[in-house]
Amino acid sequence: MCSQNVKKDGKVVSFINMKGGVGKTTLCLGIGEYLANFRGKRILFIDLDPQFNTTQSLMDLTDNEDNYMDDYRHRITVRKIFEDTKTISERPKVPEIEDVIIKFDKEPNIDLICGTIDIIKDDTSNKSLFKRLNKFLTEHKLKEIYDFIFIDCPPTISFYTDAALFASDYYIVPAKVDRYSILGVKMLKTVIDNLMYDEDIHINPLGIVYTMRRSEETKKSSEIRKRFETDTDVTELGIFDNSSNIVNDLMVGYQGNISSKYTRSRDDIEKISDEFLLKITKVENVEADTSEQTIS
Repeated sequence: MCSQNVKKDGKVVSFINMKGGVGKTTLCLGIGEYLANFRGKRILFIDLDPQFNTTQSLMDLTDNEDNYMDDYRHRITVRKIFEDTKTISERPKVPEIEDVIIKFDKEPNIDLICGTIDIIKDDTSNKSLFKRLNKFLTEHKLKEIYDFIFIDCPPTISFYTDAALFASDYYIVPAKVDRYSILGVKMLKTVIDNLMYDEDIHINPLGIVYTMRRSEETKKSSEIRKRFETDTDVTELGIFDNSSNIVNDLMVGYQGNISSKYTRSRDDIEKISDEFLLKITKVENVEADTSEQTIS
């Protein structure tokens, strides 16, 4: 177990696609759990998807389903971070760590900020509140506690999408090889480019990860993939060398929604996770070199 007293230089990573059903949550969980249990990294998951599948999967993994239904979902979810003041005279403040973050005895390297379907009912007309997630992470210095903070984003353009991206250093785009993938990537890139312009921030793309691939690519799938890979936006984002294949037991959650629990998907997630770490290191080295050149 990593000590919280060791100062880290953690990174916030959003897992995002404007198209649902692409294995976003499975990839987010898979990389996070693998890094936590096989690479000794301290991981915080933040579930901003109203389907809250990351939350359900971790509750299942840690035998906390009843606790979630009876307790957590009523008082300790991501909604607390975005709560507005009740009166004009009140000063806004972020919640305390213990009021939002859940720790698991069975998974000491994994913590969670729970998701809930109830966020679809929240009043998000106060657009300035989308910065609260970043403020929560910053004020509590959570990047000094965790190696990685993984955000499972909504599959739509929304207040919570902006909140996730504004707080992020990087983003990953899970994508299936199908005819609608290019449109989804183009929409996503436009959203991110606009946010970076409006807020004067920079978010590094780590690339697209192909998910749920078949062991043998059909001629039609090959043509779609090649057409996809020639798109300018796709080229700018880049594509991971490694990908995840279809594993039926994982898709139906036979033993839960954790990739390392299944022999056939464990090798995939190991390769993707190690490539993820290499990509982070590469970007950090490039930025460090650029900074040194600017100073000199």
